[in-house]
Amino acid sequence: MEYCELTSSKKALRGDALCVIHSGGRVDSAAPLTIDLQMQRLGGPSAEVWYANGPVRAGRDGIVRYAHDDQLMVAVIEEDERACGGIRSCAEIVYAAVRKFQEECGFPHLLRMWNYLDAINEGAGDTERYRQFCVGRALGLGKPSHKQLPAATAIGRQQPTHQLQVFWVAARNGGTAIENSRQVSAYHYPREHGPVSPSFSRAMIAPDGTVLVSGTASIVGHVSQHEGNAQAQLAETLRNLAALMSHGSVRSDTARYQDLLKVYVRDPQLVPMIAAQLAQTHPGAAPIFLAGDVCRRELLLEIECVHLRLEHR
Repeated sequence: MEYCELTSSKKALRGDALCVIHSGGRVDSAAPLTIDLQMQRLGGPSAEVWYANGPVRAGRDGIVRYAHDDQLMVAVIEEDERACGGIRSCAEIVYAAVRKFQEECGFPHLLRMWNYLDAINEGAGDTERYRQFCVGRALGLGKPSHKQLPAATAIGRQQPTHQLQVFWVAARNGGTAIENSRQVSAYHYPREHGPVSPSFSRAMIAPDGTVLVSGTASIVGHVSQHEGNAQAQLAETLRNLAALMSHGSVRSDTARYQDLLKVYVRDPQLVPMIAAQLAQTHPGAAPIFLAGDVCRRELLLEIECVHLRLEHR
């Protein structure tokens, strides 16, 4: 996979593209599967492209659109909350469809998931939309083992779409979930963070060795850090990313890697500061910056990462 520019003649889409993910506007995409995040891009490449290794099949199964080669599948569901009775019931419907599709599609192992919804922090206490989303997600998924939970991101759109968008990467062979030694596993969060703990792992090592890192923010243990201080939150977030990369299963691999970073920020004015810091810590990374709200209202930014194993690009 790669992050690249598809909005001009600077970059032509390769013929082996499996899926193109972009953020608003138009891109030059003839990929078997295209996903529009409907979010404001604040900087960086216009598209995320997943490539196939061999013949591709694409289609639709009920509310699921998908494309896959022999080993990897990308799929997406986009549902209007208004037709489902709200975010909780919409999440339950969507995740029940994910579970059913995964049981039958031939790619049973979830590696990575993304969840985008409007107004993620709206509501107080347990009525907050993110907490209600987590309840619906858990009901739809059933009770998978913690070892089976994929890496994930959940971000709020800043412009209304009324749509819950869930897309995922799945494989024929299972990956290895890893956790961050600096943080309580999300699925073990205490009750103060909601009636149902979030259903994801901190990162997933894919079968080819690529590390798919969940959306990561300024949290130590289970507590948000540095409220109101974006620079300190960025530093804490980078420490969390470094801790995941120091995990024994990652550190023991002698292959060459490239980091692909996607940064979500509440306030576009934060982008220059974050970009300058990332240029020092991840030189040459060319992050994608998107305007989005993090699942905790006190958090100002979140970073996800693909630690890409270059031999398997």
